[in-house]
This record gives sequence, C-alpha cells and structure tokens, in this order.
Amino acid sequence: MKRRLLLSLLASLPLVPARAAAPAALEAATLHPVLTDLARQVGGDRVSVTGLVPPGGDIHHFSPTTSDVRRLSKARVILAAGKHMENYLDKLRSNLSPQQQIIEVGRTIPSLKIEAGDGSLFLCCPEHAQGAIDPHWWNSIDNMQRAARVVATAFTEADPAGKDIYKANAAAFSNRLASLKKWAKSEFAGIPANRRKIATAHLALSYFAKEYGFRLVPVQGLNHNVAPSSPELLKAVETIRSQAVPAVFPEQGVNAKYLTQLSRETGVRVGGELVADGNGTGPLATFEASFAHNVRTITAALKP
Repeated sequence: MKRRLLLSLLASLPLVPARAAAPAALEAATLHPVLTDLARQVGGDRVSVTGLVPPGGDIHHFSPTTSDVRRLSKARVILAAGKHMENYLDKLRSNLSPQQQIIEVGRTIPSLKIEAGDGSLFLCCPEHAQGAIDPHWWNSIDNMQRAARVVATAFTEADPAGKDIYKANAAAFSNRLASLKKWAKSEFAGIPANRRKIATAHLALSYFAKEYGFRLVPVQGLNHNVAPSSPELLKAVETIRSQAVPAVFPEQGVNAKYLTQLSRETGVRVGGELVADGNGTGPLATFEASFAHNVRTITAALKP
C-alpha cells in the first residue's frame, strides 16, 4: 500500500528536464598529440580540444587536409609544436580567419642545436645533422613546464575570464611534472656514467639526454624513414662496439628491422620501445605516462 502511494506521488510530480552540460568557454585545436594532452591539462573543462593528429600519428609527415581545415573553423586557439616541426603553418594561416591564432608553443623554449662536438655520436648523415635545431623539445620535463605556462597565457588571451582556472591548472600540472622529474633522477641514479648511452633510430631525445646526463647514439641521424647504406651500417657497428653501447632502443610505431640487424652484428641487446615523438598510444597517450614508460624502459636496459 505504501509503495503504491509513493509511486502515485512520484508519477504526479512535474518532469524536470535534465540540465545540459555547459558548453566549453573556449574552442582549441592542436597539431601534435603531446599538445592535445597539454591543452586538456591546462584547459580542463573550460576548453574543448580538437586534436588533428591522433595518438600514434606521424608528426613528421602530417599535413592538414581540406577537411582538417574545416574542423579548425571553430578553434580560436591552434597549438603547434614550432621549431620548424610543422612546415605547413604559413599555408594553414592563409586559410584561417583573423580571429584565429596559431601559437607555436616551442618558439620561446630554448633550442638545442645538433653539433658534432656536443658529446653525442652521429653514425648516419652527420652532414645533415650539423647545425640543425632539434624540434623534439617536449622530451624534457623543464620544457613541458614552460609549455604549460605558454598554453595558459594563450588561453587567457582568448578567454580572459578563465585566467585563474588556466593558471591553477598549469601550476598543478607543473607540480606533477616536478615530482616526475625527481622520480626519474632517482631511477637513473643506478646507471653508471659509462653506460649512459642511448642508441635510437633517429635523433629525438637530445633534450631528454641533456636533462638527465645521457649520451646519444642516433644510428640513423634525424630521419628514421631513410635506411642507412652499407658503409653507414658498418660504421654504426664499429662505433657501437668501440663505444661499448649497452643497448639499442626501437621506437613505438617505427620499423625496428635496422636496429635488430645492428643487434645481430654487435651482440648488443635490443631494449624496449621508446615513445620519442610524443605520440604514444593507448595507456601511453599522455605525456606523463609516456615519459614514465621511457624512464622505466631505459633503466631496465642500462642498469647493471
């Protein structure tokens, strides 16, 4: 009886429509997966983020299509990595409205130039590497903290009412990164100086190497899509042997055939896959997860 009465009362109550979620105050788009994550960290619920390059996408060969440009139509702020990573920016700007702004997040972050005398080894095409800027600035905790401030400023300029939110979110993200850096240093503490050598398929970890005291051995120079010639392969084998490189590391999404061949020739172990281009997939799709993965992978291969 009581139950029937309760149901009758509930049925007589006026229907209240569900409250729709408030629309985001700002529309943003990104041209790099690591910036998609960063924009969401800084923007929170206040920013709707559209990432043109999906997790695992090839950042070196991406170029916006006509449909991509249409997807950008609502974005007030478009985040690019900068440092010549996106060679299509001038063309893209010509297709945007005056209200839209492209922010090259890496522009104000100090650049590392590829120099033969910087302690790194160049086993393939050093003539191409000499003097070039390494565009992979995100492989550094310090740089990602700088980038968070850049993004917070860009969002604030487009949406001044959200200033305190963007500032607080950037600070919270930066604090987590500080803890991540402290943990990374403690993990690397057990790797002796003579084993702090990272051999990879292309030169993408210069900022990481500088921050944590490693020496790079990029066995295919800057371009992991170009197979080395026989003389270059022989030189790589000789150098890896003479420098006592402990391990070679393939990269997620990149064919490891060349490094596997090097391993057979030299007897050097093949370590786990690294996420070097900031385009991890699945559980490694965020910067924090991919960075921690790289630390664990390098430590596992190089720690005696």
